[in-house]
Amino acid sequence: ISRIKELVDVLHKASIAYYRDDNPLMTDKQYDDLYDELETLENETGIIYANSPTQNVGYEVVSKLQKVKHSHPMLSLSKTKSTDELVNFANNKDYVLSLKMDGLTVCLTYDNGTLIRAETRGNGETGEDITHNAKVFDNIPLIIERQNYFEIEGEAIITTSDFEMINDALPEDQKYKTARNLASGSVRQLDSGIAAQRHLKFVAWKLPGEEKSMVQAFQEARELGFTVVPYIFHDSHADTNIDTEIGILKDIAKDMGYPIDGLVMTYNDIRYGKSLGMTGHHPKHSIAYKFYDEEEVTRLRDIEWSAGRTGTVTPVAIFDPVELDGTTVTRASLHNISILKNLQLGIGDEITVYKANAIIPQIRENLTKSGTLEIPSVCPVCGFPTEIQKDNDSEVLICMNPCCKTKLIKRLTHFVSRKCMNIDGLSEETLTKFVEWGWVKNLFDVYNLPIYFEELKHKDGFGEKSVQKLYEAIENSKNVE
Repeated sequence: ISRIKELVDVLHKASIAYYRDDNPLMTDKQYDDLYDELETLENETGIIYANSPTQNVGYEVVSKLQKVKHSHPMLSLSKTKSTDELVNFANNKDYVLSLKMDGLTVCLTYDNGTLIRAETRGNGETGEDITHNAKVFDNIPLIIERQNYFEIEGEAIITTSDFEMINDALPEDQKYKTARNLASGSVRQLDSGIAAQRHLKFVAWKLPGEEKSMVQAFQEARELGFTVVPYIFHDSHADTNIDTEIGILKDIAKDMGYPIDGLVMTYNDIRYGKSLGMTGHHPKHSIAYKFYDEEEVTRLRDIEWSAGRTGTVTPVAIFDPVELDGTTVTRASLHNISILKNLQLGIGDEITVYKANAIIPQIRENLTKSGTLEIPSVCPVCGFPTEIQKDNDSEVLICMNPCCKTKLIKRLTHFVSRKCMNIDGLSEETLTKFVEWGWVKNLFDVYNLPIYFEELKHKDGFGEKSVQKLYEAIENSKNVE
């Protein structure tokens, strides 16, 4: 397999030198001899790569990427930035520590030894069909020596050297920000001819099957012709320090030009890992160690102004969807006017977003800094004038209307919440209806609601039982401590 990969690379470079650069690297006979050797090895092993010169894989253009429902959930991983938590997770068991590739997760499906489908992770349940592009990756085998139905997961990446080469050929205003963004965009191209120029590579990190250990699974993937993620096997009886292992893997990633954003720890015993089960978000057999927050570049489309119970009007950024830590994100709170001003935002600006502590979406940087965004002079809810006021060291926008409807609803929602009067059944949606019907004009009107309950029983979404429960909740709250 190593020789096949070497021959494919050498012959590929020879073809470029001969046809494009008019500077042959070898004689025709030397090329033919290497070509014959490659063809013989492909026949012997049954492994043929997409970019092999023995294959004439035509480029394909699709009208759009079709949605594909996965055969199994493609879940994200739980994450940590603490090496102490990694050690606790290991729990004195054998584990595999591997590179966490920074690209786009892809699942390949083979049937009777032939690649029949490639799909992106998408939302974990449904992805996009990118089979036409997978067939022009540098290192995906089109044919493997395995006859049964077979799936393998991994990462589509572009190495550092290829990323720099592609960027160097572009004008300054068209350069890509990261190798991950370039890989993600390349994988989703409708024209596979464009994808072929980007030197995409597939690095396998999950091989489903009956193997007893991760090390065995990785070995089988290699024997089938796949490039396997670099990893270290840790024997629970060994004295190796986790920091030493992290350092070794970081060096390997740098030497190979692999874009990474962390490491993954997985129990080597596959059956034990599976026995731990999973949550709705992640399996319990692995944990990701993140070097830093995952970050994506996107475009600001709008600012939504949201009024709170204290009268503060908070800006919320709306942007093109991005995937962060396994979820699709389209909005992030800007918290106050000071943050908005510091970012120098304008609609259409290119921004970077991340999840603070892998939970709360935030804007890290504005790459455009147009500074054209206008701060509203009136409340977006009631139309009453707003005023910028100082709150400690920050500037906040305040609605000056003491009777602002949204302000009242937010105060009411807080007032009836579990930590306050604890009136079960009064959601923000229900309170909004009561305010619109004129039944509630202040906090104390909550306790006058029973006078409307006969009428409420006949309203859509309410009935005798729900109204009775609400009455009891209001009465019980009168004894709250």
